[in-house]
Amino acid sequence: MKKIFLALFLIVFLCDSASAQALRAKVNRPQLPEGETFMLSLELDDTDTSETPDLSVLEKDFTIYSVSNAYRTNIINGVMSKAYQWNLVLIPNKSGDLIIPPIKVGKYQSNPLQIKVFAAGSNINAPDAQNPNQPRFKIEATVDNKTPYVQQQINYVLTIYDTGGLQGEEPVFVGNVNDDWIIKSLSDPQITTKVINGRNIREIKFYYALFPQKSGTLEIPAAKFNGFYLTKERRSNPFDSMFNDDLFIAGFGMTDVFATRNPVVLTTEPILVSVKPAAPENNGKWWLPATDVSLAAEFNPAQPQFKVGEAVNRTIYLKATGVAETQLPEIRFADSNGLKQYPEKPETLMKVEGGKVVSLEKIANVYIPTEAGKRHLPAITIDWFNVNTHKMEKAILPAVTIDVLPNAESAPVQNAPLPSTPNATSVPASQPQIVEQISQEKIFLYAGSAFILGILVSWLLMKLFKRKNTATIHNYKKYVIEKAKEKDLRAVRDGLLGWAADFYGQPDITSLKDVEDLNTVPEFGCELEKLSESLYANTQQDWNATLFIKVFEKVCRAKKTKGKSNELLPKLYR
Repeated sequence: MKKIFLALFLIVFLCDSASAQALRAKVNRPQLPEGETFMLSLELDDTDTSETPDLSVLEKDFTIYSVSNAYRTNIINGVMSKAYQWNLVLIPNKSGDLIIPPIKVGKYQSNPLQIKVFAAGSNINAPDAQNPNQPRFKIEATVDNKTPYVQQQINYVLTIYDTGGLQGEEPVFVGNVNDDWIIKSLSDPQITTKVINGRNIREIKFYYALFPQKSGTLEIPAAKFNGFYLTKERRSNPFDSMFNDDLFIAGFGMTDVFATRNPVVLTTEPILVSVKPAAPENNGKWWLPATDVSLAAEFNPAQPQFKVGEAVNRTIYLKATGVAETQLPEIRFADSNGLKQYPEKPETLMKVEGGKVVSLEKIANVYIPTEAGKRHLPAITIDWFNVNTHKMEKAILPAVTIDVLPNAESAPVQNAPLPSTPNATSVPASQPQIVEQISQEKIFLYAGSAFILGILVSWLLMKLFKRKNTATIHNYKKYVIEKAKEKDLRAVRDGLLGWAADFYGQPDITSLKDVEDLNTVPEFGCELEKLSESLYANTQQDWNATLFIKVFEKVCRAKKTKGKSNELLPKLYR
């Protein structure tokens, strides 16, 4: 009898074990709206395994949001059982009737399942008890122009419709973005609420400016929104949460003990546009498709007085509506007789005005007249294409005529006639004069020797002066200004070498050329050139000490203000 009972027990146990070792699959939502998540659970009982599920079969129709696993041991009436569980949070990639194919774990294979995904169409509504799976979210995108010119601005509006307290971050564009498109955000999201059939529906709008960088048929990349909504549910049994709650095991997470975070992923459909190439009328010039382009300028000071050798600053502004700042052309300055020009590096800025991208370029130019009289600042012209009229146009900054005054301190000094000596005795014309004749070759020889000797003596004196005064000159700036007022050009030069060593942190400075190489202020470079010319040409009377001191003090102030950013936009663009 005992043998029969034992045999029956073994048969029942083996049957139970065989059935328990099956790999079972189940979902928590067999029907759901597009963009929302569901959970697929895989359970394998009474088996020790180190294998993991092969999830590659899901990649075609689903996006795997997260994967978690758990191991459970149960003892019921003294009988121990154990189980493995894998929980996958999935998002369908499309709507319609979808099949979850069998999934393998080692030698075991799950059963296939079918789910129904409702399209996120226009009939979104807040879910109720009768229709818990109807679409509650929707995303769509529109553009204002599907046939733009290359680099022309396209306005792109992305709208999310929400009935369930949707939260998340700003959408991102996915796909081939960097090569084909420049994308700029135009504003913060705009949120409005409408009441439809007695229910509130939020419209969240995002605005972008898109600039195609190639001609031909281009695809505007899809925009993807990752978000979530919260559902509140009280857990009556804490042990259920620990052992039987799929949401807990799947790692959905909880913001508090009453709320569960439910992921939502919404993706727009790509949009095809036909991009036209640059207009033939452009004739190979810089391509600037815009709705408006203008040029402006301002002097600093506003009404400057032009003098020979004195610097005047002028800033040019280029403003273009409907293009990105990287599309702005470089402003070039034509040569002008009697003027030296020192353009600085341009600065660019982009902002938004009235839903349009506005790009600005600012470039400062320093003018230093070299001759007195009427001079001309040449006109500046920018060619651009008007996308509204489909015609080429020109933005023109007219030429300016200026009157350059001579610099009083640099005017040449006329040699006065030598006074006659009353007691001098005139020499009769008939009396022979003894005149020493020196050949031209000897003159050149003497002059060259004197020049070389002068350079050697100057170099020795400079070294001696530098050693002698290193300990006595405590303020090189003050020393240079004092010697400039005295027009002691050699002392000015030597003081500049010591000043520059401290100012630029370069102890090996030995010449004015070294100082000029480190200088970043154009008019100071001009002053250093004039100092060198006056120093070695022995024409101190033509050197303008006042102008030199003014420019030198400006250079000294420049280091203190280095790093401070000047306002890029003038008042005329506010």
